[in-house]
Amino acid sequence: MSTPSNYNYNAFSGGQPAAPPAEPERPAAVERGFWLLIASAVVSLIAGILSIVTLMSDEGRSELARVSGLSSAEADTAVTIGIVTGVVIGVISVAVSILFAVFARKGHNWARIVITVFAALSLFGLVGINGSLEGILSLVSILLIIAAVVLFFTAPATAYFNQMKQYRQAKSLGYAG
Repeated sequence: MSTPSNYNYNAFSGGQPAAPPAEPERPAAVERGFWLLIASAVVSLIAGILSIVTLMSDEGRSELARVSGLSSAEADTAVTIGIVTGVVIGVISVAVSILFAVFARKGHNWARIVITVFAALSLFGLVGINGSLEGILSLVSILLIIAAVVLFFTAPATAYFNQMKQYRQAKSLGYAG
């Protein structure tokens, strides 16, 4: 019985490294989704600023005192706490949103999934939306996130996320420059 001359089934390439794969081209759907997420963050930031301005106004403070039954001094304290909390949460939220948008644009599937979860959770925000300018801006922000998620799950975008995973794996193995 003779031993086959190529018993490794072409697993050995003869010492030559495989040609480095080219980085996949980002499809328009991913690019548009990225910019929709950036727009959503900007709109959300504007809505937050308007909420703070409204809360800081004399009308906002008196309405808070009236609705909550707080004294004027207590309402002022509640407004201050609300503003500080709102600013901290707003800045962190916008920064995280932009960070995930950047990673999704780079083709990281985990970022696409996290953005999808955030979009689903943002639907709960639809419950408290009213006809105020802040409410309308919040609705626009939610719709922008949902549109971005839809774009991230189109066929070209899904192919891009899969190709980027393969590209990063090849690069980590030393096959890409």
